[in-house]
Amino acid sequence: MKTRKDRIDLNFYEQNADFRSRVLVAEKENAIFAKDTSVRIWYNVEVMDFSAHWHDAMEIIIPIENYYDVVVDNVSYHVQPGEIFMVSPRKMHALHAPSSGARFVCLFNVDFFAPIKDYTGMLFVKNGFIHVTPETYAPVYSEVYDLFTQIWNEYFQSTEFYEFSIYSNLLKAFTLLTRCQLSQIHLFTESSPNKRRDYFTRLNGVLEYIDEHYTDDLSLDDVAEFSGFSKFHFTRLFKEYMDSTFYDYLVSRRLKAAEILLSQNDLSITDVALQSGFSSISTFNRTFKAKKGCTPGDYRALFHCVNDAHSKAVTTEDTSQVI
Repeated sequence: MKTRKDRIDLNFYEQNADFRSRVLVAEKENAIFAKDTSVRIWYNVEVMDFSAHWHDAMEIIIPIENYYDVVVDNVSYHVQPGEIFMVSPRKMHALHAPSSGARFVCLFNVDFFAPIKDYTGMLFVKNGFIHVTPETYAPVYSEVYDLFTQIWNEYFQSTEFYEFSIYSNLLKAFTLLTRCQLSQIHLFTESSPNKRRDYFTRLNGVLEYIDEHYTDDLSLDDVAEFSGFSKFHFTRLFKEYMDSTFYDYLVSRRLKAAEILLSQNDLSITDVALQSGFSSISTFNRTFKAKKGCTPGDYRALFHCVNDAHSKAVTTEDTSQVI
């Protein structure tokens, strides 16, 4: 397992000299990137914890010395040195540091990947996070780790066109990890190459279809018909591919849209429900509370305070790091 940072002489602070403090609105972190940039990487040695928060950036954490704990969906993941933990954009998470240690924390704007074909089939999009270890991704682990080494070397050396290089390495890492995951799914390993390609194309087509039509009155029959599989066959394949039932995935997609809409002052809760694809306000309220642990109104209150205070940013000083 790799545990030490690349020995190249890197200046870990000059590239982030613009940073002054974390900028939070309730639990949403803003102003992550420097002006006209879409990448921020920290060599983080802080021993402080970071309570539940989210941001529009994708976050990738790679411990170098000692572990780091990441909490997602109320489950804590113990990330060891050399392991890679990826959290998708707008996914609530908390971080807990040991009494000493170091890790790279990489933040990327990946929203412009969305129009790319098969984007919805990427690991961090499907599951909201992934935990990469040398054991679980053995065939590609070393190559992926080396790609991230190149990423942080490019960033801290601030070489010409470094963001182009960083994103090319990032896309390659995503591709390697996703293909490795596909190779571990039985419906792919037990099928011929032609059938595997057919399954992949059709199931990713379904994900894109749901992404475009989640506000419609989608049924299992409708989506199974779109996929070209029988209802029974589609149900089994979708569950194995996504590790989620079709209806659970559809609800999660609608809730993801609702979370974004709830941050907008000009929409009523009813409007948010309908624009997210829920058939009634009662269904929306019940589902939201069951999945998120609070009502939509309570969730909105996290981002908007009474009167003008609702939109005022609260800054939390941190002299050297941001998560």
